[in-house]
Amino acid sequence: MNAMGKVEIGLLAIVALLFGIGVYFSFADHEFFRGSYVVEDGFIEWLTVVGLLASMVVCGRRFVTLVGKRSIPFVAVTGLLTLFFFFGAGEEISWGQRLFDVESSEFFKENNAQSETNLHNLVVGGKKINKMIFGTGFALILLTYLFVVTPLYRKNERARKFFANFGVPIPQNYHIAAYFVLIVVVEGLMESPKRGELTEFAGSFTVFLNLLFPYNKEIYDAEVDDSLV
Repeated sequence: MNAMGKVEIGLLAIVALLFGIGVYFSFADHEFFRGSYVVEDGFIEWLTVVGLLASMVVCGRRFVTLVGKRSIPFVAVTGLLTLFFFFGAGEEISWGQRLFDVESSEFFKENNAQSETNLHNLVVGGKKINKMIFGTGFALILLTYLFVVTPLYRKNERARKFFANFGVPIPQNYHIAAYFVLIVVVEGLMESPKRGELTEFAGSFTVFLNLLFPYNKEIYDAEVDDSLV
């Protein structure tokens, strides 16, 4: 087993362990789970930020390395993913508001479910944006990605070329299994109102592994000619 394989397995094992501990305490000691394990600014939330920033770095390096070596759609999507993960990390810590003890503006005090300076906790029409867009919306995107895009990429040559042209990272089988377990366990079995914090943590690192060790890793190799991608 090479060094990269060891990193892949080691990181997956750590995430699985912390995820399992969280699931256990959500049932065995919910007060500890809610008040300590997934508390705001706790280690699980900061690990989520680390996962998002790691994904940002992976995409950012690819963007810089592949400019001029891949198609415009490929580079554009990679750049947008870089910004997306930066945005996600910023939102997770409310853009440093609690860290630097910055008071929210009146708008966020009145329209944010936690009175914090972030968008995902905004309340519109009595409903949190987090659930409408970052919850339901992402769930639909994920299901399409796993069960439509991935099979097409693997089995259809035209689809493969299309998605490769946009730089879409295709998940390996264990990535698909991890996403599936995450959805089934957290959304299907857990009842804690704070279960979303565990989803964000495990999800951020699953995405990171999906990006760093994709099924189609050759499309990100700068030494591979663009015509062969």
